[in-house]
Amino acid sequence: MMYKPFAALVLAAIFTLAATAQTIETNIVFNNSNAAIDNRYIVYSPNQKLALDNFEGKPDAYSDAVAITSSGFLFKAGFRSKAGKATLDIQVECSFDKQLSWMKERGKTNYVLGHEQHHFDISYISTLLFIKKLKQTRFTTGQYREQLQDVYNNAINDMQQLQNKYDEETKNGQLKDKQEESSKKIAEQIASLVEG
Repeated sequence: MMYKPFAALVLAAIFTLAATAQTIETNIVFNNSNAAIDNRYIVYSPNQKLALDNFEGKPDAYSDAVAITSSGFLFKAGFRSKAGKATLDIQVECSFDKQLSWMKERGKTNYVLGHEQHHFDISYISTLLFIKKLKQTRFTTGQYREQLQDVYNNAINDMQQLQNKYDEETKNGQLKDKQEESSKKIAEQIASLVEG
């Protein structure tokens, strides 16, 4: 019961403005629709939980893990300028990779599925924290690429730490009391981030 991250970054820019230190307005959109992506991925939605048949990858026979979840977040960004006004459009999504996620037969239980769902939930928490940080960042026309990359890299590192902490605290889901505690904490954190 482990977590395997994936991360992607897409950045497009249309330059019609000289690179200066002008502050850029940001337009950040969270995509929670599966319609726009490949069938290989499931976009995170609080109303849709993972199912056993979503784990389509081939299990690693040499791994001690009974399941692996591959989830993470990505963003696409585009820069535009019109009439002296610069805007950075950022689209963010959190998704689960069905082909890189797997379960061994002995792991196909609701308990294991719940543990793996929380890995996906932690990816969502990290996505919300990434969006929050994007909103707090004052992007400038001369530095927005580097700023985006820094915010993204920090968010990916933070997500990996959260995933590792979750597995350490629950001993990969083997400590049922700790798993229950973690389940409550994760639900509370999602609620506070969504409300905030």
